Amino acid sequence: MTRTPIVLALLVIASPCIAQSAPKIDDFTVAGIHVIHKPISANDVIAVQLFVKGGAAAITPSNAGIEQLIVDAAPLGTSKYSKEQFTAAATKNGAQVGGSADLEYTSMTLRAVRQNWDASWDLFAEAVAHPTFPEAEVAVARGQLVNQVKQRTDDPDAYLEQVSDSVVFAGHPFAPEPRGTPKSVATLTSAELARWHARRFTRANMLIVVVGNVSHDDLVAKINRSFGGLPASGGAVAAVPALAPMKASVTIMNRSLPTNYIQGTFAAPPSRSRDAAAVRLAVRILSDRLFEEVRTKRNLTYAVYSFFRGGSVGRGAVYVTAVDPDTTLKVMLAEVRRLQREPVSTERLQESRNDYVTAYWMGQETNLGQAAQLGAFELTGGGWRNALALVDRVKAVTPADIQRVATRYFRNARFVVVGDPKKVDPALFKSL
Repeated sequence: MTRTPIVLALLVIASPCIAQSAPKIDDFTVAGIHVIHKPISANDVIAVQLFVKGGAAAITPSNAGIEQLIVDAAPLGTSKYSKEQFTAAATKNGAQVGGSADLEYTSMTLRAVRQNWDASWDLFAEAVAHPTFPEAEVAVARGQLVNQVKQRTDDPDAYLEQVSDSVVFAGHPFAPEPRGTPKSVATLTSAELARWHARRFTRANMLIVVVGNVSHDDLVAKINRSFGGLPASGGAVAAVPALAPMKASVTIMNRSLPTNYIQGTFAAPPSRSRDAAAVRLAVRILSDRLFEEVRTKRNLTYAVYSFFRGGSVGRGAVYVTAVDPDTTLKVMLAEVRRLQREPVSTERLQESRNDYVTAYWMGQETNLGQAAQLGAFELTGGGWRNALALVDRVKAVTPADIQRVATRYFRNARFVVVGDPKKVDPALFKSL
């Protein structure tokens, strides 16, 4: 794997300076809405991300996809703008309004330039607070979303992810799919979107994160004027529990494919846990080793890695595509056990730490990236301050920490295989 140690070292050395010189983050409440504001004067971009708490836990299998359809349809007609007027104004002002429904929350975003901030905010506020969901426009958006969710089964990787989530979250509040299913999305109507919007888009259920060159007073006035008329409360979702203790399993989806797509998911700590930093580095070290042993040395695959997904419910996974699943998995399991039994060298740990910290800062290069990170940690990581502390926690991880978390968490994986059942030894796949 190609590395640039001088650049990485400089970035890691510089990161404390970056953190020390960062502007003070303002945390306050306006009209019952929690707001986080990071003022930045180095550029003219203003990024806004509005989070609606709940995510998959707020929906049901029968209406799954409703919040994704809401954010898709919101700019297609509001009390003030028709679809054509909204699009023309956004183009004129360089405003980008979007959104997505995710596992932990639904969000709507605005990227604007300071010179057109007032007009851009007006568009965003209309889409958030006053969508009218015209039936004709909703029908088009609904058809597009149905096609998108249908296509997941055509892409082996997307299908693997879908089935893996269904296995891991069976019986959990995160079981419904945020983007829905073809069946659930197809039945959603304009009237249902309007009712659901009124129920869930409440002031107590929102978090707004703003990163950019905008004053505190202007932000307070805009939020109060634009969202003060929304319902004060309602639509709240109870905190989701951790994953129940998992037992090793394998689920095989029979597909005639040139290769087999494999993912094994295991329970991991949530982002707020002190173990999360060590797990982030452990999966990075494991991913590098899998690449070296499985791809580079043995040429058993073109794609192999491991990853960690934090949030309020953490999980990690190993992934590979392989013509010979059993032979490939034996090598992968050997690397997992080596990480559990042998301390990683301080040099290897430092390389992985440098890689991680560099990637982390690169993810903060845009204002919207910073807004997303602050909001995600506020809602699912124990508070936005933990986002600022993450690099220091990563730097404090020791070889003993890596061995400890690998032993504790890298076990009882639930594997999903999309491919040929005849090439899979279930006992082997249940041995992690």
